[in-house]
Amino acid sequence: MIKSHIMKISSLLSNENVITILLLISSFVVYLFTICPSVGFTDSGELAVVACTLGIAHPTGYPLITLVGRVWTMFPSPFEEIIRLNVLSALLTALGVSIFFKLLRALRRSKRIFGVEVFDRKWKGLYIFDIVSIVSSLILSFSTTYWSQSTAFEVYSFHVTLILITLLLFIKGIDQQLRSPEHVSKYLISSAYVLGLSFSNHMTSILLLPGLLWLYFKSFGFSKQVIKKTCVFVPAFLLGLSVYLYLPIRSAGDPILDWGHPADLERLYWHLSGKQFSVWLFSGWNVVKKQLYYYINHFTMEFNFVLLVFIGMGFLYLWKKNRNLFFFVLLLFLSCIIYSINYDIFDIDSYFLLSYISICIVIAYGLYFAICELMVRNIVHGFILWLMVVLLPVFQLLSNWNRASEADNFLAEEYVHQAFSKIEPNSIVISTQWDYFVSPAYYFQHIKKERPDITIIDKHLLQNRSWYFFQLERNARWLMDRIRLRANIFLKELNKFEHGIPFNFDSIQLAWQNLLGDIVEKSIIDHAVYIDARIDREFPASYYRIPCGFFLRLSEKLDTSYYRTSISRFVIPSGKKENPVVSDLKNYYILMLLRDLDWLKRWGRLDFAEKIKAEILKMEPDNRVKWLIYNQ
Repeated sequence: MIKSHIMKISSLLSNENVITILLLISSFVVYLFTICPSVGFTDSGELAVVACTLGIAHPTGYPLITLVGRVWTMFPSPFEEIIRLNVLSALLTALGVSIFFKLLRALRRSKRIFGVEVFDRKWKGLYIFDIVSIVSSLILSFSTTYWSQSTAFEVYSFHVTLILITLLLFIKGIDQQLRSPEHVSKYLISSAYVLGLSFSNHMTSILLLPGLLWLYFKSFGFSKQVIKKTCVFVPAFLLGLSVYLYLPIRSAGDPILDWGHPADLERLYWHLSGKQFSVWLFSGWNVVKKQLYYYINHFTMEFNFVLLVFIGMGFLYLWKKNRNLFFFVLLLFLSCIIYSINYDIFDIDSYFLLSYISICIVIAYGLYFAICELMVRNIVHGFILWLMVVLLPVFQLLSNWNRASEADNFLAEEYVHQAFSKIEPNSIVISTQWDYFVSPAYYFQHIKKERPDITIIDKHLLQNRSWYFFQLERNARWLMDRIRLRANIFLKELNKFEHGIPFNFDSIQLAWQNLLGDIVEKSIIDHAVYIDARIDREFPASYYRIPCGFFLRLSEKLDTSYYRTSISRFVIPSGKKENPVVSDLKNYYILMLLRDLDWLKRWGRLDFAEKIKAEILKMEPDNRVKWLIYNQ
């Protein structure tokens, strides 16, 4: 009876399509338990609005996920748009797991590329490498950063799937081309097309090229004939890349969100090249050290210490047995690491995804090597190892669940709603809080139609990007009509900065200060004006600053009736959720509580001041602000 069960399992595991579907379903089900039930931090709100309204997202535009997201939201569903889009991310991430399994199987079969036959070992009728491929796929599925792509709507869930499909088709294509050199492989043509699509989703697909080009020319040689034959793939690549035509076409249609306004060639180039973010790339050794330290320190949160052993064994095995695959995987890994550690942003995790995919390929070979070696030497040790291998995905699942899960994360929604509740009708809010206010608020304003009367201005975009004034023309024409003279003076100076023309810093700074003053002066007569407490000093000192929820209300008169407490009902989670965005939100909340405390003590409200003190200590019992509290 046991033998018959083993035969059934063997038959099941030999069916690649069945395993692919099972991996997709199992990963997707787990992901559904951990998706964010609302809008997430950073770009989630913006991307949701862009997908629902066919807008233009931040560089490099991400037209493919925009179009896919739009089609997805058109299907009838009882759930609101952000939930549907979060589910789409979960589905795409789970699809990537199943594609990764097929990639490992393709590597097993591609003996013409890698030149060795090492995958014939069986155990109880089962191919060992097939089993470790399943295990490695689940290890990737439940690694922290990969898993996190499934929790909220972002571009990276589609990105990992597209790069895995590209790798799968590429490996199959080279193998097919080596078998039939007289024909052009349909898989290689398809891989070129999908690579173009991948570029139209995220430009970091370029990190695949060192590995792909090395393996291609290693397989076929480097000659004029080979290079000429390579040109056959260019039209397919350009066809996939042509999705970027969406950007200028849609931008000309004046969408709600039109980041970069890429309606002409110059602005399209700026958008595609990520000019806005280029200042953070390759900016010095301090950045390299900081990001490399973060990667190394974070690595054990992706893969537990047991897996580190198999990673080492995998690299050793590939070096001894399969140099071509060793260098192919190493190039994928290094291209990702070298690029990412030179990028000075706090939310760098997703940029390391290709390195984690490469590591999971290595893990598969490490597991295979360990099982084969121990089974030959000692049956008991082999059985223990088998048990450990089967349990590895379970360990990944349990150890990373809390780190990846966003199932209880309503923080962005609650913060926006609390902020909205303390803002007067038809107000202006000037903020620097993109990650947890501006971007999430876009979703609630434009999709849920909550508080569309509030004009939210991103201070950084207003100060540094001329295209932002096009968006204000569309969404706040009344304001632009009032400040047009000062805006044009500032834009004249900003144009020099954007085009690399020599400019006078004092002139542009004066134009900026005059613009801010004009916004307040021309609006405050019939629109309440609120500002981020962190940019307090950039506004004219002639206005009173009155704490009002999460912002300071500017006023020409000292009116205590404008005051609104910062104390809010939302709970900022600690521990597992302590990431840079949550830390920044917490610090800003404490800053506003301190402004509250100063205001209340100034007006003799000592009873309520004690509540503010208690709230601060609840947030940070032993933090640096305690001495501030007891010295007020």
